[in-house]
Amino acid sequence: MALPAGTVFRGAQNTGDQSLASGTALTSMTIRMFGDFTKYLEPDDAPFTSSLDNGKSVNQKKFEFPIGFLAPNQVALGATQNSGAGVTTLTLAAGEGAKVQVTDLLRITDVAGVEHEWVTAIAGDVLTVVRAMGGTSALQHTLAGQIIDLLGPAAQENADSPIAPIMKGAIEYNLPQLFDYAVQVSNREDATPDYEFDGASRYDEFLSRIMINARIDFEKTAIMGRRGGESSMVVGTGTPTTMGGLDFFTDRVYDLAGVGLAEANLRLVQRDLWTAVGTNGASTILASGFMREALSSLYNANRYADVKDESTTLVWNSIKTEYGTLKFVMSRYLFAGSLFFVNLPDIKIHPYKNGEWSDVSLPVAGPYKKGRFTGDYTMSFTKNAARAKIINASTALVDYPNLS
Repeated sequence: MALPAGTVFRGAQNTGDQSLASGTALTSMTIRMFGDFTKYLEPDDAPFTSSLDNGKSVNQKKFEFPIGFLAPNQVALGATQNSGAGVTTLTLAAGEGAKVQVTDLLRITDVAGVEHEWVTAIAGDVLTVVRAMGGTSALQHTLAGQIIDLLGPAAQENADSPIAPIMKGAIEYNLPQLFDYAVQVSNREDATPDYEFDGASRYDEFLSRIMINARIDFEKTAIMGRRGGESSMVVGTGTPTTMGGLDFFTDRVYDLAGVGLAEANLRLVQRDLWTAVGTNGASTILASGFMREALSSLYNANRYADVKDESTTLVWNSIKTEYGTLKFVMSRYLFAGSLFFVNLPDIKIHPYKNGEWSDVSLPVAGPYKKGRFTGDYTMSFTKNAARAKIINASTALVDYPNLS
């Protein structure tokens, strides 16, 4: 018998009342087709951490890793140096005097021109110099903070060799973070099927989901984490150790303050990294979804098509500039408007001793199952000087003509 025409109001899971023009129909007239139940639609990719190598296990909470340096070939001016051969002192920025040795030849480039000076004595950050070397003129240098090139020593014959500056390495450290998840299911619940767990162990299904969630949690911590020491080991009091991530261990920052990303920004970062570390600069850009689109949009105007083309691509996977090749990698967990310039081999994942990811069944005192999934990890981020990040780039379409 056909139902009369009417208006249907649906409630949750199609169980709402049906109001009909004539008569009353049964509620919950529902058929469920869950033969292939969709367990979850949330993304579970972890492109950053899945690209990293595992390092050795650690057995101390404070995990230190060294960063070595060569003596720099540039220093910064600290105060104005007046013109004239009789002005024989040069003041550098704080701490810069330790980078210079007696007999070093300096090249100072100023709006007034170029001057070479020769160092005869050093007292902290104040150098005693001979002016106007190599046929240059004794100019006034007024741009505090400007870069002075060190051309190396010009030693005199039959003189004692001066002590050269040696840059000692720095020690950086990270702390471990204990990722710990418990699962508990009663025996009855574990054995009761429903449309989602038809015949399968509910405990095993819950555990598999926690494993996936843990992978996402670790990916986000590896990017966003902030290093923090524990305040107490007593349960219920204080705070635990937390692991620092990529953002924490990237010191070179370029803040676009809401302006759209441009090719010039990428070149500036590469140029600065090349100046700082040579060819050891970043080889990969990590970008969020929108910023990945923005990167491709910068170069899509270079694509050409003819009347026979039936498809096109809007994606660029890398760029090559004078300073090297940058590969693009997309991660959904990066901050909005941010890009990270990294060398992936400089970053490693380290388990605490016996702390690799594992699931363990726990003892129980009743008719239920209980277990935990645990991983105790830290990370090393070496060669900080070779990394950089762009922050606060615009995420508005109007600022990217090839997207809007």
